[in-house]
Amino acid sequence: MDKYPIQYREDILKQFFSYIKSGESFYVIGAPSVGKTRLMDFLMGDDPDALREGIQPDRERVKKHYLGAEGAAKTWLARVDMNRLRSENDWGFRFFELLLNTVLLACNRCESTDEIEKIKIAIAALDSEVIESKDALKAHRLFEMAVNMLCQSYGIKLCFLFDEFDETYQTMPRELFAHLRAIRDANKYRVSYTLFMRNLPEKLRAPIENEEFYELISRNMLGLGPYSQQDTLHIIRQLENRHEISLSQDKREWLYALSGGHPGFIQALFKIAREQPNASTQISNVEWYARQESVLEEFRKIWIGLLDEERAGLLEFVRGNQNPMSAETLKLLLAKGLLRSTNDNSVKVFSPLFDYLLSKQ
Repeated sequence: MDKYPIQYREDILKQFFSYIKSGESFYVIGAPSVGKTRLMDFLMGDDPDALREGIQPDRERVKKHYLGAEGAAKTWLARVDMNRLRSENDWGFRFFELLLNTVLLACNRCESTDEIEKIKIAIAALDSEVIESKDALKAHRLFEMAVNMLCQSYGIKLCFLFDEFDETYQTMPRELFAHLRAIRDANKYRVSYTLFMRNLPEKLRAPIENEEFYELISRNMLGLGPYSQQDTLHIIRQLENRHEISLSQDKREWLYALSGGHPGFIQALFKIAREQPNASTQISNVEWYARQESVLEEFRKIWIGLLDEERAGLLEFVRGNQNPMSAETLKLLLAKGLLRSTNDNSVKVFSPLFDYLLSKQ
């Protein structure tokens, strides 16, 4: 069985690639411990298990599925790891050098052709010049030159994926946001920015402080929540294969219903079902499962990763308060999938297990 079937996270990635195809910038709001790293690895074609086994992964597979072979070849996903910034001093030099180096890494991931090798040499030379100069203006201008070359001379579409961007969004000088907007405007529909965040951008920073950049992303939000039923059932089958056991389809469906598709809860409940002989007799007893240490530990991880207003809003919600939270907090919790809209237009907690544990806080 494939570790990552091509339909993995299809509910998110259809819209994700629709934005990229149209050259729009957007932001992704993710719930705690919900598999963002796994999604990013899948998206980029970086399967850690395959790499450990010495198997070269197909890094174009997901792009080809959503963009077609020609579109995939002309679309570069540049994963910007803000942990590589090293220091927040001298923002202008360090930030644009990081982006230029990220473009070089994206180039290195492409299948080698004469054209790609030519691009690689050119960008590597620009990056070396920036590093030697340690000059902020030169870093900005040469990054801009590299982007213009790729987009305008080679017809490449660049999408920068900014991971764990909350703190940077709060603290980065406003003029750098203006520079990013200007670079995008000079290469409209060929440059886009994707921000992976835990909070809404308007709550991290007043929109007026980086108004033009905020306009780029504000209308396009994607929520990254727990797994769909299809993805959950696939993950359960993976666990069964790994541990050489087999669950009935009814138990798989029950595990999805109780976990709500949250990766941590899936792992915890599967472990209990595998290791505790009396677990099957408690299948309708949410309280019993909620007392198990592995479940409590996963709940703690989710709880710690929430914002203060999210915790307060969830507690008021489960206590039946008619006005439990602000519209912004409700938007966050729905985007993260911790609250879900139902067919009758009401809202409920994503998992009966999570709901029960909240009621005991």
